[in-house]
Amino acid sequence: MSDSGARGVAAQLRAIAALLATRELDDDTLTVATAHLDAIRATLDELPTRPRWYEVDASDRGASRAYHDEFGPLRGAASVIAPPLVFSAKKAGDGEVVVAHARCGAVYEGPPRLVHGGIVAACFDEVLAVAQRDAGINGLTTELTVRYRAPITIDTDLLFTAWIESDDGRRATGRAACTAPGLAAEATATFVRPKH
Repeated sequence: MSDSGARGVAAQLRAIAALLATRELDDDTLTVATAHLDAIRATLDELPTRPRWYEVDASDRGASRAYHDEFGPLRGAASVIAPPLVFSAKKAGDGEVVVAHARCGAVYEGPPRLVHGGIVAACFDEVLAVAQRDAGINGLTTELTVRYRAPITIDTDLLFTAWIESDDGRRATGRAACTAPGLAAEATATFVRPKH
């Protein structure tokens, strides 16, 4: 499978979703579009099913990361529903800060011209999960608290930063901020390592 090919298809489908949300659509146009999409879906449906990363090796963290980078619902470059979040990392003092950029268009709109708060919360969950994973915690989110400081306008460049604030060996706490460009929201999450 070509990464760039799957990413290209996902980019086109995201663009179609944005057009569906922002254009006046007549019945004839929708009939033609549906026929084209039916043909594409039928072609893809004939292909063999790829095993999920955890069906191959549930302990393979590299495969998990690769899958989420490609198809994850928030950062997957080949995911139709992802904004997507684009990650980079930088060092800040003694700890590592995870950095992600996103731009949420009309398909993520909640109140008029604003990004749906649930999408912002989901983005926080993702950046905090990456921060705890990169810190070697590999826990599960047990609590996520989001405080919205200012409305976040659609089609605005968002910057998410996340870091681990504490880790007692069983439970870890992460913090995150979203700027757009000023402080728009903050989040705190608790992660618990699974018992083996």
